[in-house]
Amino acid sequence: MPPPSPLKIRTSSVTRLIKEEQSYHKELASQKARLQRMEDNNEDVYEIKQQKKVVVDTEQMIPAVQQKLELAVEALELQLELIEEETDEKKAAVLAVEEAKKIYEGQPSSVGNSLFTEAA
Repeated sequence: MPPPSPLKIRTSSVTRLIKEEQSYHKELASQKARLQRMEDNNEDVYEIKQQKKVVVDTEQMIPAVQQKLELAVEALELQLELIEEETDEKKAAVLAVEEAKKIYEGQPSSVGNSLFTEAA
């Protein structure tokens, strides 16, 4: 089995970062809900303080992942410019770029649906 092409590697990187970015948003919502429950139940002040730290740490990860995603998309777009022929790999790469741009625009991404995961 030949090693994966640079296009496939970059496409996989973009799709992984999209999923990672989405998971941080889910984690942030979950941690904020947990913090709210803790405050509503008047739990230990120390525990609430620790949970606030968790929320802040999660919030700080999102811009870092977004920056990595932007760099990965740029690298993938450069790689796409080098490829002339239409292949399944190229179609998957174009789809990955489109999905990443949806995140930039704040639209819901379809990452995780069967069409996208098969293409990647």
